[in-house]
Amino acid sequence: MGSTDHRPLPAGPEPPAHTAPPAVRADTAPPAGVPSGAAAAPGPPPAGRPRRRRPTRLRWLHLLVLLSLAGVGVAAGDAVFVVHDLGRWGEVQACAALDDLPPDGGQAARLLGRGARYDRCATGFELVRGLAQLGGAVGVLGLAGVAVLLDGLSARHAVRRRVRRRPAGERGVAVVRERFEHWCDTLGLDRRRPQLVVAPVGVRQAYTTAVPFGRPLVVVPVAHAYGRPDLLDLVLLHELAHVRARDVAWASATRWTGGLILPVLVLVVTPVLVDPGPATRYYALTLPVTALFAAGTLLARAAVLRRREHAADRFAVDHADLRDALAAAGGDDDPPRRARWWRPGRWLARHPTGAQRVRALDREPRWEDGFTVAVVAGLVAMFGFQSLLRLLTHGGGPVPPGDAGDVAVAAAALCWAVVVVPLWSRRPASVRRRWSRMLGSGLGLAGGYLLPGYGATSPVYGVFLAGFHLGAFAALLPVLVGVGAVAVGFAEAVARVPSGIRRRATLVATVLAVAVLLTAVLTTATLLVFGHWAWHSGPIDRALWSTPGLAARVALPAVPLAALLLVCRPTRPRRPPRPATSPPDAAPGPSPVVAGPRRLVALILLTGGTAVVAGLAATDLVAGRTAGGDAFFLLFLRWWLCASAGWWVASVVLLARGVRGTAVAWTAGAGVTVVAGTVQFARDVVGGAGPAPAHLLAFLERPAWLLLAALVVASPPVLLLRELWTGWWARARRRRPARRHGPRASWPPPVLAALVAVAVVGGVAAGWTAPVTGRAGDWDLLRSARVEPAAPDDGRPRPAARDPGRPLDRAAVDAALAEARRSLPVDWTPAPGLSPFGATDPAGVRPSACADRFAADARAERARPASAEGTVVLAVPATTLPPLGATFQLRLTSYPSADAAARVLAAARQAVTACPRWSYPSALADGGVAHRWTVAMPRADLPYDSLRVRITDSSTLGGLPAVAGGTRVVVAVGRTVLSAEIALGIPFRDQLEPKERLLLDDLAVVGARLVVHALDS
Repeated sequence: MGSTDHRPLPAGPEPPAHTAPPAVRADTAPPAGVPSGAAAAPGPPPAGRPRRRRPTRLRWLHLLVLLSLAGVGVAAGDAVFVVHDLGRWGEVQACAALDDLPPDGGQAARLLGRGARYDRCATGFELVRGLAQLGGAVGVLGLAGVAVLLDGLSARHAVRRRVRRRPAGERGVAVVRERFEHWCDTLGLDRRRPQLVVAPVGVRQAYTTAVPFGRPLVVVPVAHAYGRPDLLDLVLLHELAHVRARDVAWASATRWTGGLILPVLVLVVTPVLVDPGPATRYYALTLPVTALFAAGTLLARAAVLRRREHAADRFAVDHADLRDALAAAGGDDDPPRRARWWRPGRWLARHPTGAQRVRALDREPRWEDGFTVAVVAGLVAMFGFQSLLRLLTHGGGPVPPGDAGDVAVAAAALCWAVVVVPLWSRRPASVRRRWSRMLGSGLGLAGGYLLPGYGATSPVYGVFLAGFHLGAFAALLPVLVGVGAVAVGFAEAVARVPSGIRRRATLVATVLAVAVLLTAVLTTATLLVFGHWAWHSGPIDRALWSTPGLAARVALPAVPLAALLLVCRPTRPRRPPRPATSPPDAAPGPSPVVAGPRRLVALILLTGGTAVVAGLAATDLVAGRTAGGDAFFLLFLRWWLCASAGWWVASVVLLARGVRGTAVAWTAGAGVTVVAGTVQFARDVVGGAGPAPAHLLAFLERPAWLLLAALVVASPPVLLLRELWTGWWARARRRRPARRHGPRASWPPPVLAALVAVAVVGGVAAGWTAPVTGRAGDWDLLRSARVEPAAPDDGRPRPAARDPGRPLDRAAVDAALAEARRSLPVDWTPAPGLSPFGATDPAGVRPSACADRFAADARAERARPASAEGTVVLAVPATTLPPLGATFQLRLTSYPSADAAARVLAAARQAVTACPRWSYPSALADGGVAHRWTVAMPRADLPYDSLRVRITDSSTLGGLPAVAGGTRVVVAVGRTVLSAEIALGIPFRDQLEPKERLLLDDLAVVGARLVVHALDS
């Protein structure tokens, strides 16, 4: 769909007319006056280099560059949205004001249990914003397509106009056309044979161009017809390599990425130029992320175009003995590296130099399927997930909000698998490169999942990740590295499948299986994020991650099916055995664990059968030990016994074959797990249980999901252990003299594997794996957990689950406060040194009547000794309550009698009525005096008698006003008095806004409700 602006070879000096040969060097010049292209064709390629059937195709790398450009286009669309206020932010604020919602919405509204109401107000805003971002991405890609089309048309028109004005000589045209037709016939270019244009004098570079749905056009300068014949063949094969790769349009689009990205960046910076204040704060993270995307796009663009030229050179050299021609054409035009390593042009250059072309023949450039591209692919996919999820969540489209996360994750996972699996399936990789792929994919996916998207200061799940981003990253990284390990193993298995229809079908099935696996892992991780935010409970986390969702149920058959397709491939002839008299320094033989497919099958059968029998025997022991206990835990433990049997068999295969045995490992592990589940079901049927299909499905589905999760987590450590073991084995074999007599013993690996299988299953049955497999009561705890700690009570008192009149000891008070604390955001950090907002020293209070009143209350409080009391003081971050954050306090005091608690609440009411306004000493205030107002508010929506008071402190600091506002809620629960208090300070203002007041009121009530719930339970 356009022209490629590459520089394959210089054409040499141009002839002054079409009747004389070009002036070339004496050592390479042909006989005078004779077109050199009529010489015989070069001979076959050297014996040491195999002939390539087709050049390396880089479509996936071109696609990655275009996706990065689309990411920059998302930022441009967001910039247009901000500058023109397409979302009408004022209308969103007005809607929030009518519903008494916080002014900034978002996290504060969700903390109050009003997130759905705020989302309804912001639906149009988020929809337009998502459409603007999507329009930016589509618009930039559309501009690239238009540029490719116009470039191709203009290149065709320019070269044909030049040919019409000054046609090339007939003899030169005939020579070039003859060699061109020869190489087209040799390469089998019949249906897609390109057109040839022999350019006249003045065109110095050969290139290939194309327009949409048109035949490629190869332009060759006529000067090549008067030079060395091997140079002409090299130029023609180089251009035909681009035609065979079918990437002319892709390369043109990649080249135009550099011309489009700078205007798009200027558009992204526009909001800062139009409105520097709010736009700079809003774009605090958008600008650096966009700059990083742009820089990565430019570097990847240049690298892909250089790699494309190297691939075409290698294809040309492999089809004919043209290495000397490439060296002669390139020359030594590469300056010393010391003089140019720091130059930006070295990294942004689209064309390699002649010396670089020659050096590239001796080394295989594999950066495109290594660490860097793996990281970039993961980041791009997860940034797409962030943008798509915001659009689906707030767009009001056909996707229900509850399914938006799964759909967004599935789309991102599919994009990631479509890029990386074909890249990794081209050729087997070294051990180092395999680990680069695994670690790079894990880092890119985990970082993109936790980094904020465009136009945001936090990721889409930032509210639930607050305070434990690092912990979430540490938990996600090994799991996503495991997904990368599965993708690497499957890709290398695809590389061994013969080309044809079967290879294409297998590749499609593998891509879909890897995408489904990544979707299942990320949706489960999201479920754990929500659960950890809600409960902060390890047992509940275990119960959640052991529950297969919809994506997991799809992955259960998809992954083993793809693995089975990779296993059932045509067998290739086995290598002849190595002579027994091989020297001691020869290369190490097969894996030290097992050698040969027959021995591997025997090992799988022996280990799997042992594990299944051990699991069946362990079931009776576990049932006898847990009789009368948690029946569901016993059932769950039996599922784990089935999964552990399959896991160990798969681990044995991975230890034997490494990454290349991933498909066999998944197939063998799934088969053993299915057999174990069926045996367990048959055991129940024989014992008298009804043969219910649901019971059989549970014994097949749940162990399969546990096996899938265990293999993803355990694959990297098992593979690392295998690499370390084989490395030690190879070194030991080099040091040990070769055995000349007697067969090698084959019994230790099977016996050892069978013994460890019994140990693994027995460890699960004995409870040694309880931190992973779970403990009794996990599911009961999940079923009894409260899902929404901030849910309203509908104004109706709830009866207490326990007697609220009971006295509390210090342990009960601390437990109730800890339970309430777990339901608050994690980033609300403890701050025990802060003093309560409403506390004052009666000695300095004015008027004196209020001082006397407060002193009398203090004496009465000391006369009522409390049986137990506790306080939790939290610092609310400024990101939640700007500009300085707030102080949140929860206090519990238990008295010996209910009358004492009632008197405390009555005294608090009387103090508000008697002293609504007073002043007190303040060291920071001008004049050393600050003023305080208290206003009694309507009774809070709580099931017990309560008091809610607004408190306002006003003072001047350095001649400027300052205000601190807060709310205190006091509740009497039997003999216990609880108080929840929040204080927010704002400088340079003399009063709080109404919305800020309402927010503080609601947060104080939420804190009191959490403590009430904790006391009731």
